[in-house]
Order: sequence, then structure tokens, then C-alpha cells
Amino acid sequence: MNRGLFYTFILFYTIALVYLASTVPIGSHEAMVYYTDTKILYSLTHICSGVFGNSLDFRFPFLVFGFINIPLFFIMSRLYFSQKEESYFATMVFALLPGIITSAILVNIAVVVITFVLGFIIFYEKKKLFWQGVTMVALLLIHDASVIFFISLAIYSAFRRDKALFSIAIILTAISLLYFNGLTIEGRPKGEFLELFGLYIALFSPFVFLYFFYAIYRIWLREEKDILWYISFTSFVLSILLSLRQQVNMTDFAPYVIVSVILMLVTYHKTVKIRLPQFQKWYKRGFSLVIFSLLLSSFIIVFHKSFFYFLDDKTKHFAYNFYEPYWKVKELNEVEQDCYTARNKKVQYQFKYYGVDRCEDRDVPKIHN
Repeated sequence: MNRGLFYTFILFYTIALVYLASTVPIGSHEAMVYYTDTKILYSLTHICSGVFGNSLDFRFPFLVFGFINIPLFFIMSRLYFSQKEESYFATMVFALLPGIITSAILVNIAVVVITFVLGFIIFYEKKKLFWQGVTMVALLLIHDASVIFFISLAIYSAFRRDKALFSIAIILTAISLLYFNGLTIEGRPKGEFLELFGLYIALFSPFVFLYFFYAIYRIWLREEKDILWYISFTSFVLSILLSLRQQVNMTDFAPYVIVSVILMLVTYHKTVKIRLPQFQKWYKRGFSLVIFSLLLSSFIIVFHKSFFYFLDDKTKHFAYNFYEPYWKVKELNEVEQDCYTARNKKVQYQFKYYGVDRCEDRDVPKIHN
């Protein structure tokens, strides 16, 4: 991919993300964060409150972090590729991942964590010790599950016999577990393994995840393992182990796994380059299928609203829970009713954001959804 094509892509990508972030109604999780969160997410959702007059009022900071992650990933990719054209293509693939798109347009901590993980890897490879420390402390403070990251660093530094990094990683692991709750391990074994893989497939898109899984496994068996691989592989394995016991929160693991999508591209380039041109055809065709599935997944996300028109049962749409309360508020406004009682507490927060309170203590009939 050449520079001109890449910047054209970035232009349309920016327009698409701004459009999505400003037009998709508030979700139940976002509404709960907006009204009940007591940590960094609460502050971020209120920074621009009332500025834009649309959903950017609570999503703008996350959109900014999403845009910051694109050049950061490009900078990191330059550590892996000698040619800028390869880095342009790798950055485009990263930007189109469904998990990256949704993290940029919805309220979540993952997009912020990705920023600091990318920053740490860049500073580590460039031996910027002070800034490595800054990003590690930032991750400790902003992410309750940062213990995953520190465990990964401890394992990596143990294999590399880096005593300084190992000591720091162990100390931060202990602090995360003792003072920041760390990972929650509870309940009886439930076996959420298949659900976890379904979430990873949604995060990467189907064929991209399969190729990513193959790349991580291949590096484990044959290739040299760098810090990015250790972070990704350790996080991925920990998520699988926990899924055998309980439901896994993807925002705990996804930021540490998704940044290593570049390893998939490095593996592909190595696989193709060691083969004669006549034997590269099937590898290139297979990779084209992977990229096509990624483009299709991204297209569905960007133009998701259009698919409502093709569904007789709108509840089957994956974004229905975002739109249903918003549509109901419009109906209530038409009949001049300013209250509504939802059975689900999270949904009630969505109505609250649009100025519709519960009907308790009102002299109007209660309506339940």
C-alpha cells in the first residue's frame, strides 16, 4: 500500500468513525458508566458533556484515543517492517479490526489501555526507560486488570534474564493484586470457553482470528519470541484458563491481545518470502480471503443501521439494544410522556440520559418493556 492510498483510507476512516460515534445512541453499559462509574471512565464521559449536542458528548475522548492508536501502531510497525508500504498496510489492517473500530466509538477502557500498551512497546524497543515507567504506572492506575500485563512482563523478563524489568513487573503485579483488585476469580467452573472464542472472533473477524491464532502458535513453536508475543500469548492463555471457570470480561484481556495482530502480518510475510513465486499463489489467495472477511466485518459495522430495513424482526439486529430505548423515547415525546419504567436497570439509565425518568411517584400510567 502506497502513501497516497493510505492517507485516502485514513480520511474515509476518520469520517466513518466520527459519524458512528456521533449517531449511535447511548448503550446500556455506556449509560451506567455515565451515571454510576466512580473511576476514570466517569471523568472521560463528562469532559465534553453538552459540547456537541449528540453522542460525542460522552464518546469524544474515546474517539480521540482511538485516533491516537493509529499513528502509535504505525510507529510500532516500523520496528517490524523495513518498508513503509508494509507498515501502511499493517496499520490499515489494525484500524479495520472490529474490536478497534468499536473501542474507538463506544465508551470503554480498552481503547485507553491500547494506547499505553502501544506506547510501552515503542519505549521498550527504543530503550526509553523513564517513559516505560510512566506507561507502566499509568496502566496500573487506569486498568483494574493490568495485572495481566505485569504477569506477561514478568514471564518475558524471566526468560530474557532481565533482572530489572522482572523486579519491577513482580512489584507492580503485587500492587495490582493487593490494591487494585486485579482479576476477579470466583464461582464454580462453568465452561465459558466457546463463548470466549466467539468474542475473540467478533473482536478480530472470523478468518483474521484463525490466522492470528495460527501465527501465535507458529511463533511459539518455531520463531523468536519478542515482548509483544509474550504480552499477547500470556493474556490469551490466561483468558482461556479463566473461561473454563467463569465468564471472562473481554475488556480485561482484549487490549493486550489485539495489539499483536502485527505478528500475524509478520508471519505472513515470512511465509511468502521464503517460497518461490510459483508457490506463493495459494498463500496470497488465502490471505486475500482473510482480508476480505475483515473488510466485510468492518463494512457491516459502519453501515449497520441500514440492515434494520432488511429485518422483519429488528430484535435480531446486533445493535438493537442501542436503538430500542432511543426509538421508545421518540415515541414517548410524541405523546408528551416524560417517564417510562423499564424492567432492566441498565436500560433505565439509557432512558435517563434522554431525560426520561422512572414513572414511580408520578400520576401517569406505568409502562413496562
